[in-house]
Amino acid sequence: MVAILLSAMVIALLAIAAAHAGALWRDECAVVQLAQMPSVSDILRNFQHEAFPPLFPLIVRGYLIFSSTDTALRVFGFAIGCSLVAAFWINSRVLRRDLPLVALALTVLNTTFFLWGTTIRGYGLGSALIVLSFGCVAGLLVSTNWNRVITAAIVSLFAVQVLLYNSVLLIAICGAAALVLLFQRRFKQAFLVVASCVVTLFLLLPYVPSYLRARNWNILVRGWPTSYSLWKHFEVALGNPGYSIPALWYCLAFGLIGLFALRLYQNRQRRTDEPAHLIGFAILACASALIGCYAFLRVLSYTTSNWYYLAFICVAAAALDLIASVLCTHAWLRWLRIGVATATLIAAPFADWSAITERHTNVDLAAETVNERANSNDLVVVVPWQFGIPFNRYYHGPARWMTIPNIEDHRVHRYDLFKAKMTTENPIDDLTEAIRATLISGNRVWFVGGLNLPRPEEGPMILPPAPGSRFKWDNRAYTAAWWQQLSVFVVIHTDRVDSIPLPQPTSVRINEAEQTLLAVAQGWH
Repeated sequence: MVAILLSAMVIALLAIAAAHAGALWRDECAVVQLAQMPSVSDILRNFQHEAFPPLFPLIVRGYLIFSSTDTALRVFGFAIGCSLVAAFWINSRVLRRDLPLVALALTVLNTTFFLWGTTIRGYGLGSALIVLSFGCVAGLLVSTNWNRVITAAIVSLFAVQVLLYNSVLLIAICGAAALVLLFQRRFKQAFLVVASCVVTLFLLLPYVPSYLRARNWNILVRGWPTSYSLWKHFEVALGNPGYSIPALWYCLAFGLIGLFALRLYQNRQRRTDEPAHLIGFAILACASALIGCYAFLRVLSYTTSNWYYLAFICVAAAALDLIASVLCTHAWLRWLRIGVATATLIAAPFADWSAITERHTNVDLAAETVNERANSNDLVVVVPWQFGIPFNRYYHGPARWMTIPNIEDHRVHRYDLFKAKMTTENPIDDLTEAIRATLISGNRVWFVGGLNLPRPEEGPMILPPAPGSRFKWDNRAYTAAWWQQLSVFVVIHTDRVDSIPLPQPTSVRINEAEQTLLAVAQGWH
């Protein structure tokens, strides 16, 4: 009953998150617009501009045949969230004929899953598939036959094809299973596990040239994270908005490992049984996955976000659930496990769920307002340029629109085009001339993002072509500099600048990273 209620609570929170999410934010729009490109070959040429191999946009493309509305896509995200719950149940039933109490208890308090695992990105589906891969590979330790080997290989193949980051987790999972099998002197089974992993990773090789080309521009999104920052982001991903929740993870992890050590000491004169090998597999998989994820994120060097940790968190939850299932055989331990699950079930409704009730963006509301008020001779300027991706989806008005800087393609994140602008001498001359011509002709210039005025005593920031400034390849610094220059130009030469309120429900909070303003300038002097 507790497991069923926990599952129902997770599904209810998924529904709440989907109902409040609203329009698609920039990364979601990029995936959808990538999936909507005219042909599959276009997807294969452009997928490196997003975070996922081609399979996920192709899955979205298939879904869009039925409907491309925001509501339909939120239903898609809700279904992906439910698939993780199903993966926990499948693992527990197949491996131990048990219930995923610990996995569900950790999931029901994790806002990273509810917020980012349900967006139209590959993190949610990738997390569900890698959890299934964990269960399938663990199943080979229990019983090895061709059906199990083929199933594990297929699930693992889909896992890495949906989310490239899963390749690191798969290596950790298969490596842990191979070590346990070698310890058991089951050499043939160990070879099959390693071989299936190698084949799965080999099928990623066709993407290498595309990702190597991305090295020409991904320097713009690198943040050089430190070990401390990675760990703090990981803790937030475990428990945001409740920072005490990581303590629950630590208590469960160290408590179960301590209990396992005690059990090994008590049974030191006996031969290790199969469940002990399952625990060893789970511990090895978690430890190596943690090391692998750390190394991956340090090498990648992107500015980290909570969703980067989601797949690992889900695998860790599955591993802790497996350890608890094997160890909690005595009556008092079974009651303790049920008690922990019941406590999280009771606590979940009282947690601070403001994060999952946020609206993801209001760029669609700005696009709707401009669509209603702008005429065909007006000009719309969108800043930052990444907001041009959702604006491209939601704006259907007659007025011409540009971004700061003006780039040609707003379907996906074209950092390569942005980098080209950063290296030019006069990157915003076209925007300045377009604003001048619009205002002189008596028309209006709409700023989606508002104006960004510097302090009067400082003046606008002017940077030389990259990497000649102190900011090197920081795309945000160059965007801010160009934005300031255009804002000052408008204030100096226009007669009037008005802020336009956007329609939005007063009871709903908007994600700060996706919240925009709207201003309009008119007149010339």
